[in-house]
Order: sequence, then structure tokens, then C-alpha cells
Amino acid sequence: MSTDITEKLRRLAFTPMRTQPPNATRPILEQAAKEVEVVDGGKVVHYLWGEGERRILLVHGWAGNAGHVTVLADALVRAGCAVVVADLPGHGESEGAESSVIHFARAVEAAGKRYGPFHAVVAHSMGAAATTYAMTRGVTLERAVFINPISSYTSLWRRSGEVMQVSPEAIGLVRSRAEEWLGISFEAIEPAVAAEDFTSRLLVVHDENDPESPITDSEALVAAWGQAELMRVRDLGHTKVLRDDAVVRRVVGFLTAADRAGDGAAGDGPAGL
Repeated sequence: MSTDITEKLRRLAFTPMRTQPPNATRPILEQAAKEVEVVDGGKVVHYLWGEGERRILLVHGWAGNAGHVTVLADALVRAGCAVVVADLPGHGESEGAESSVIHFARAVEAAGKRYGPFHAVVAHSMGAAATTYAMTRGVTLERAVFINPISSYTSLWRRSGEVMQVSPEAIGLVRSRAEEWLGISFEAIEPAVAAEDFTSRLLVVHDENDPESPITDSEALVAAWGQAELMRVRDLGHTKVLRDDAVVRRVVGFLTAADRAGDGAAGDGPAGL
């Protein structure tokens, strides 16, 4: 495969589709304070609710936006937390044509510096992988919640090859080109490998039939993390899970339990990449 074709496929893989906030969540977004931060030269829009002592960062997934996680934001604010959500680079109202897990992670780091320290992060899909990478770079959390997370780049690249209808050999070349572009090795930043050094408490919520990310990857992540638990759900798909009543209650309970019991010990990741 020629270099030009490899680069075209690389751009295709890292150009997110812009989506609009769901109509049902627009009233919640309108209640937020709205601020802009420059991250890597591009504007990133942040939404802020609440004034509680516990600060929670919510991180949406690929082709998502802040509106996709605002049901969770609203529930956490009602539970007494202060909540920050960003439209990540290349998504929502933020700038950028191309994006990646590394762009996401830098936005997580920037949010931590401006609005943190955060008690916890709630992250969906690719946002979970980005949070894991940010933790290897010094972001510290007491707790984390990952919902239908991307937990393996090996699985992600295999699925990307299927979506783009190219051979495993071709997607391997695209992956190598992406690593050159980003200056990283996906193998070196595998979430399950990084998780072995984390001491934060983790709750993973994963639909058993999620078409975007296999639950077996989350099982491996939970096993590697240490202080982690897996909540299995069914028939909620990749995004509907974000507004399911039972899931929202479990997430809020998990994140506010330390307030009642005082059992949350600060956790962190290693100095890193």
C-alpha cells in the first residue's frame, strides 16, 4: 500500500464525525457556566455546574460531545458535586479537524490544571482510554468510572480495519503511521498494562453486547487494575447506557460513597510517557 493511501486512511481514522447534543439534554447544557481554554493551540469549550467540594470531570467518547454525558452531570450536581465537562478536541463546539486518544488525554490534563484537583473522572468509550493515559502522566484521582470503555488498542485497531474494509496488513501500516504522527506506541500505552500501577478505585460499567468494545477487554482491565469492579448490563448499547437510571444511580453512589464513609484513599498513576 502506498504512503499516500496510508496517510489518507490515517486521516480518515482520526477525523471524528461532528455530532449535536441530544435534544433532551440541551436544557441541562444551557444551565451550565461556559468557559474556553486553549489546549495545544485549539479552543476547548468547558461546561461547569455546581459548587460542591467534590469535583468530578466527565469525559465523552469518540464522535460524542458534552451533551451525551449531561444526564450524569445533572445527577452528580444534585448529589452535591461540582461537575466539569469538555467538548474534547475535534468534537462539539471545540476546535480541531483531527483528534485522537492523545488529544483527549491532553484535554483531560488541561482540565485538571484549570479546574482540579478532581476527586474522580467519569469517562465513556475512548474517553476512558484517554483518562488512563492521562493518569500515567500525573493526573491523580481517588476514583474513576469507565462506561463501555475502550480498554484495548489491539481490539480498536482490528475493528477500525473492519470498518474501513482494509486487510490486517493494511491497518497495521495505518497504525504505524499513526504512531509516528502521535509520537507514541499503542502497545506501550495499553490500558491494562498501565492499570497495574494504579491505586485509584475503579468502577467499570459495560454492556455485554456492546458493538463498539468487547466486554472481555474490560474484564482484563478490571483484573489488572486491582481496586476495581465490573457492573455488567445488557441491551443498553454503547451510548444509551449513559442515561440509564440504574447505571446513573450506581455511578453516583460509587462516587459519593467516600463522602459518607471517608474510605477513599487518593490514588495515582506512575510518572510516565
